[in-house]
Amino acid sequence: MELDVRKQRILKAIVQDYIATAEPVGSLVLVERYSLGVKSATIRNEMAEMSERGYLRQPHTSAGRVPSDLGYRFYVNRLMPLPMIQDDEATRMRTAVASASSELDAIIRRTCQMLTSMTRLPAMATSPDADDTELRQLFVTPAGSDKTLLVLLFSTGRTEHRLLPSVRVTASDALLLANALAERLVGLPLGSLRAIAADKIPPPPEISVLAPAWSALLAEAANAARAVAEATPVFLEGASAVLEHPEFRDVERLGAFLSMLQERAALLEMLDYALDSPDVTQPAGSARPAVQFAIGEEMRRSDLMEYALVSSTYYVGDRERGTIGVLGPTRMDYTRASAAVEFMARTMSDLLTRLSIAP
Repeated sequence: MELDVRKQRILKAIVQDYIATAEPVGSLVLVERYSLGVKSATIRNEMAEMSERGYLRQPHTSAGRVPSDLGYRFYVNRLMPLPMIQDDEATRMRTAVASASSELDAIIRRTCQMLTSMTRLPAMATSPDADDTELRQLFVTPAGSDKTLLVLLFSTGRTEHRLLPSVRVTASDALLLANALAERLVGLPLGSLRAIAADKIPPPPEISVLAPAWSALLAEAANAARAVAEATPVFLEGASAVLEHPEFRDVERLGAFLSMLQERAALLEMLDYALDSPDVTQPAGSARPAVQFAIGEEMRRSDLMEYALVSSTYYVGDRERGTIGVLGPTRMDYTRASAAVEFMARTMSDLLTRLSIAP
């Protein structure tokens, strides 16, 4: 839904004030701190209407309002100031990354460290191997009278074997299943494989009688992809930075968040999803890298509904090689986060490109 100019000004002020203070924002605060040109009663009415339309929410009956996921999304897409990095800071960051060494892991790790220093948020990045991994071949064969063996060969050379004790197929059925699965799965990247769902990829009509085996094999293919993902390097720096945010004064919430950061497969899934997000902010004057936002419910996991991810792709030459981003509470400074993520993605891309063509 569209918001008129006055509502947009009020929403912008609420988002910025809440980001700065972590306190619900009331109409009196807006009158005192911002030149909105209207009285407190008018602001209250506008806030009530925006709450009804889903842009704001009220944590407590007597409290002010805070932005909802929809409110943050509107702010990011329409109201956020132009992200910028000052020249002196840019020089320091480039120097710090360039001094890491010429080793890929060291460059990625240092870039994440600098990103955390700029945003005070945990920073993460995939390695090029994670982005490149795809399924090359698969085989299905009977294993005795009451088992079926699924074998998957990935582009990294890793092989995953899955024995399905509840699936019984003949040799000819196994060949039909293998061919149909290969047609749909071979060539898919790791992220797409992990996200496959049996109910969304029905078997072709000619093997519809093998639907139970088809569903079981698809599920095991997704499990195998998750196993490969767990072994794929994901760089994480600055987990302790969350201690600076009031959202993590709750020990249980802090513990759950830190535990999630140790789940490499979960981090990969988040970063993979960010690449597919249709909501992209393109930096001015450049074709790349763009910045993606996943906010609250857009994170697609029930345990991440109170968090947001700001990420971007990094390149070597013209080829996408991985993803880098920051994760934190939805009450984050999106302007600063997007500026820092875009800048560090560009800095790493430039350095890796120079190293790849160096004699």
